[in-house]
Amino acid sequence: MKFAAIQLASTGLAALVFLMSSGWNAARSAVVGGLIVALGTLVFAWRLFATNWPAASAARGFYAGEVLKWIWVVGAFALALTRGGMEPLPLLIGLVASQCGFWVAMGIFK
Repeated sequence: MKFAAIQLASTGLAALVFLMSSGWNAARSAVVGGLIVALGTLVFAWRLFATNWPAASAARGFYAGEVLKWIWVVGAFALALTRGGMEPLPLLIGLVASQCGFWVAMGIFK
């Protein structure tokens, strides 16, 4: 949850920049991009911690979580572009800002 919160904070900053420079639709697109990655992080964590902790089981949870996360991210990104009416650049910047938030959280929470 801490990682997702930092991701959403960095997404909020990107959305604020787009709101001031390009308007509401661009800011909304940035928020959606960030939400896609933050929810992907939560899906990964849910699957990772749903396993027992012997090494083999933890490794399976890690790989399953990573696969589910990327299925979610690619699928949601495609839907946001094709059916959601999102602007491509702000959507991508929101996605990147959220991922940068994950890296910052890794440094904070180790």
